[in-house]
Amino acid sequence: MKIFYLFALVILSFHALVAEDVASAAPPVGAGRFLQSQQTNNLREQQQLNQLQREQELNQTQQQLDQLRQRGQTSASPRQEQLNDVQRQVDQMRNDQQLNRVREDEQLNQLRQQPERLQQNRLNQLRSDQELNRQQLQEQFNQTQQRLEELRR
Repeated sequence: MKIFYLFALVILSFHALVAEDVASAAPPVGAGRFLQSQQTNNLREQQQLNQLQREQELNQTQQQLDQLRQRGQTSASPRQEQLNDVQRQVDQMRNDQQLNRVREDEQLNQLRQQPERLQQNRLNQLRSDQELNRQQLQEQFNQTQQRLEELRR
């Protein structure tokens, strides 16, 4: 668990440095531009919190899976195959999460480069995309968690 918190701290520190670099490179902004910049930063912060929450959930699932494996299951049993299946799903969710993080960062960077009038529409679209993505990942996580609970029985 300490490793997870250390990892989360490193990620937040990295994003803070990147945000400072982008902010220092940006031209002076007007009132409307400042508000959109704040909204973009708020969206980035929300994305970071969502990512950390999903990472924590995945780590908890991984720990539960590891505990089931340590209970002495034989490698040839169907139960072990099911555990391996759940492990593959957890790994895939982690990969999907990393890919989404990269995509969201790229979208935010592109947003910052758009003219002011287009930014608000794009920002709203990113928010709705982010919410849809969050719901899909949560559903996938819930299904994996349910399979894990079935294997515990």
